Amino acid sequence: MKVVNVQGRKKTGKTTTVTNIIRELCRRGYSVGSIKSIHIDGFTMDNDSADTGKHAAAGASPVTARCHGETNIMFKEKMNLREILKHYDNDWVVIESHVDLKCPNIITGKTAEYNGEEKDESLAGQMNELTIACSGVIANEISEFRGLPVVDSTTDIGRLVDIIEESYEKASDYMED
Repeated sequence: MKVVNVQGRKKTGKTTTVTNIIRELCRRGYSVGSIKSIHIDGFTMDNDSADTGKHAAAGASPVTARCHGETNIMFKEKMNLREILKHYDNDWVVIESHVDLKCPNIITGKTAEYNGEEKDESLAGQMNELTIACSGVIANEISEFRGLPVVDSTTDIGRLVDIIEESYEKASDYMED
C-alpha cells in the first residue's frame, strides 16, 4: 500500500486537492482509501445518548453502526495512522491531515511565504523534507516554490498524480521507521 498526505490550513484548497487525487488514482485503475483528520474540539461521530454511544459506554470497542447505505466502525480512542492503516487493503490511501508517517507530502497554501497573519496559510509554514509538491489556492499565482512544482489540481491533476507516483519510484523507504 502506498500513502500520500495532503496538508494545509482551512480554505487553502486541501479537500479539493485530495478529492482530485482520489478521482485520478481511481481513473488509473487503483483502489483508493482515504483518511480525514478532523480538528474540531469535542467532535465525535457519536454521542452518549445514541444507541452506539450506549454500547461504547457499556465497554464495547469497536462499535459498528450499520445501515442500508453504509457501515461505520468506531473506536473510542484516537489511533495513530499506522494502526488505522492496518484496516485498509488498498493500492493507495490518501490522507488529509498532518501526519505522523514517513510518506510523500503535498502542501496547500494561500501564500508562498509567511505574511505575518495569526494563522500561517503559507507554503513555507507547511514545508518539510517529505514535501514533493504544492497545490491549492496558491497554484493560481506561482508554478514553483523552493524548487518544487506548484500544480493546480483542478486543471492539471494528471501531472500532480504523476509526481506522486514518481515519488515512490525514487524513495523506497517511505513508511519505514
